[in-house]
Amino acid sequence: MPRKETASDDQFDLMRRFLLLSLVAICIVSIASAALMSRFLTNRLLQRDAEVTRDFVQNVMETELAKGYSLDHPEMVERLAAFLKHVAAMPDVARANVYATDSTLLWSSENRLQGRKYGGNPELAEALKGQLEIESGEVGGRHRHKAEHYYLSGSRARFVELYIPLRDAGTRAVVGVVELYRIPVALTRAIHAGTALTWLTSIGSGLFLYAVLFWIVRRADRVIRSQQERLIESETMEALGEMAAAVAHGIRNPLASIRSSAELWQDAARAEDAEPATDIILEVHRIERWIRELLTYSAPPDYRKEATAPGPIIERSVEGFARELKRRRVSIELSVPPGLPDIQANAALLTQALNNLICNAIEAMPAAGGTIVVACSSKPETRQIAIEVRDTGSGIGPEQLSRICQPFYTTKADGLGVGLTLVRRIARRFGGDLHIESAPGAGTAVTLVFLGAAR
Repeated sequence: MPRKETASDDQFDLMRRFLLLSLVAICIVSIASAALMSRFLTNRLLQRDAEVTRDFVQNVMETELAKGYSLDHPEMVERLAAFLKHVAAMPDVARANVYATDSTLLWSSENRLQGRKYGGNPELAEALKGQLEIESGEVGGRHRHKAEHYYLSGSRARFVELYIPLRDAGTRAVVGVVELYRIPVALTRAIHAGTALTWLTSIGSGLFLYAVLFWIVRRADRVIRSQQERLIESETMEALGEMAAAVAHGIRNPLASIRSSAELWQDAARAEDAEPATDIILEVHRIERWIRELLTYSAPPDYRKEATAPGPIIERSVEGFARELKRRRVSIELSVPPGLPDIQANAALLTQALNNLICNAIEAMPAAGGTIVVACSSKPETRQIAIEVRDTGSGIGPEQLSRICQPFYTTKADGLGVGLTLVRRIARRFGGDLHIESAPGAGTAVTLVFLGAAR
């Protein structure tokens, strides 16, 4: 038989899928942004370094070679070569070349390459058109096949190849190209550091964003579940209210007639016939009590908050059960410390909640009697005030304890099962909660927790 899916399953699947999809989306965005930013950073650093080098070479040439020079004159080439020899001796420069407009290598710091014509070099072709060209890679990598790379070291260091157009100072026409083949260790370190920082920042931002989304979704899921429970409870209360009103209207008058007839029978009957009349009257009282509990549970209470002193309310509630306590031979111990701060609650609802708890504690006592402890304490660090009602009754088993606050679940033969549900609802509406601890044969401790009133 297939399992029927529940609303909680749908909510769990929705949350799980949302978190999974958000994780995939954040990973894709983080990786893509890190890759794009790393590439942009690398290109910008290489471009800026190439522009500075180009400006340096061209300014020196215009100063050293004067206006109107041409690389067709050997003297000009020698003067340029003398300058480039100093450039080639710099720590990060591996080779310097000078090309004519027909791609012939006029001069090179590697003498074995001079005099050759190097066609099929797209970077050189673009530089001869006046563009500053940059080529980057690893020495000995895929660029090793280029002829001008012969006789270089086999190190896998990063190289930067610059093709700098040489322009006539007067006509601004391209008269040649200077190729600087560099292995910039400092620039490479800066690129690696920037790339690592970019990836770490992107990954860290993605993780932070995912953590924030996870927290928001978890919190939203809890709020949705809580609101769903309240909505179900509200709908249940509305239905109960209508039902209770109909029951009260339709049953109270017949019950009153039954009770009156039973009382008359009780007064007129002989002693041996009075017991059935007494049973009828007791059952009528029990039905009327159920109707009152239904009306109380289903009616919308007044949840207006006010500063309420718990001490006097606890004392009045205990006094109200004095006769019942004496009849059942139950002693009660009251512990309310002086100077107890006010709580954020409502006096009428707090009285109703305490009466329910004390009544439950009395009914849980064995026939031989017992002891009930009503204690109040405060926690200034959390602004919480706790009211505990502890009895020495028979206690509650684990299975029953897990369901004890469900509407219409009760362990009492004549109970309706709305008392603890109503108490918990009152506590939570005022920002507090209800905690129950119990074990078979060890009694039950019920704690109402409220927030202290704002001062």
